[in-house]
Amino acid sequence: MTIKHTELALNGGPAVTNDRVLIHLPTIAEEDIQAVTEAMRTTFVSGDGPACREFEQKLADYLGVKFALFLNSATTALDLAFMVKDFPADSEVIVPNFTYTSTALGPILNNLKIVLADVRPDNGNIDVSKLESYITDKTVAIIPIDYAGNPAEMDEINVIAKKHGLYVVQDTAQSIGSKYKGKYTGNHADVGTFSFHGTKNMTTGEGGAFVTNNEEIADRVKIMREKGTDKYSFLTDNVTRGYYQYVDKGNSYVQSNINGAMGITQLARLNAMNAQRRAIAEFYLSELKGIDGLDFIKITEGAEHNWHLFGLLVPPEKRYWILDALRKEGIMANVHYTPLHQNKYYAHLGTDEDFPGSMAFYNRLLRIPIYPSLNKEDQQKVVDAVKKVFAHL
Repeated sequence: MTIKHTELALNGGPAVTNDRVLIHLPTIAEEDIQAVTEAMRTTFVSGDGPACREFEQKLADYLGVKFALFLNSATTALDLAFMVKDFPADSEVIVPNFTYTSTALGPILNNLKIVLADVRPDNGNIDVSKLESYITDKTVAIIPIDYAGNPAEMDEINVIAKKHGLYVVQDTAQSIGSKYKGKYTGNHADVGTFSFHGTKNMTTGEGGAFVTNNEEIADRVKIMREKGTDKYSFLTDNVTRGYYQYVDKGNSYVQSNINGAMGITQLARLNAMNAQRRAIAEFYLSELKGIDGLDFIKITEGAEHNWHLFGLLVPPEKRYWILDALRKEGIMANVHYTPLHQNKYYAHLGTDEDFPGSMAFYNRLLRIPIYPSLNKEDQQKVVDAVKKVFAHL
């Protein structure tokens, strides 16, 4: 679409800023650098080292869960979540249609069939009102995600799961530090899977965590993440003079001790970093409310948001024009996921008509910058650019 307003940078006018405001920046502090340096100097640089164990304990204590296992990604956590269950091949797992591919890959890598479920048009989380319609006699699990760090409606999901005897894996990749009904995410399902990728609220560069309150699941995952060996107990208990045994199937999913050291220092600052995100979100919400055609993502009732992402819901027919206009103003806004069914690998699983909520949400969604180091001046530039663009719709 073409909208001609000479005031806009898109049409040759002066931009709000000539210094781009990036969509994301990781928060790396001197203590992170020092921790990584000290870990390297110990020469213990391989996986499941002392810093990893310390980070796991601190993470479990922070979340209030019994077991937290540090891995090389949230994707591998999702893989392990289904590897550990040995569900019959071709059993069905319900996956929200609006998510990153990792959510679906967990069951797929374990020979399970995914069934795509529609999401709410106001926040991108699984639409609980439609959930039971996807359940068949082959369904074994549900994977709700916490889109943008906003927790899914876990009470309702768990009621349905219990009714049908289903396993629940909460994809908490984006929601570290978020709460639902007073408890941190990671406490509301059989398993939670966190990401510490460089784009997340806290980072270990690459990394993730598998969390659970189920001892049997945790004990087997300790083996599976270390190539199916009992190396975890060998290192912990050291009761033999021999070598560890090969006792199960698995893969190499442990994380380097270097990354574990960074996890300790990042976790120590997580609440402070999330508070900075919250302050920016509150500024945006205050300054941008009441703009005609602009809505915000609906926060789940009973949730405390970690503001991993800040989304605007805009008129769908003008979304890409708004995106281009904001970028010309110097604000690196972006769209986010395409619904899974619109991607080549998942195209056989449905059409746009099958997922009206997904399409309504996706077609309206734009992300604007939010991260702890986004200063007041740049926050104001974001607000000014949004107001300028919407004034010329």
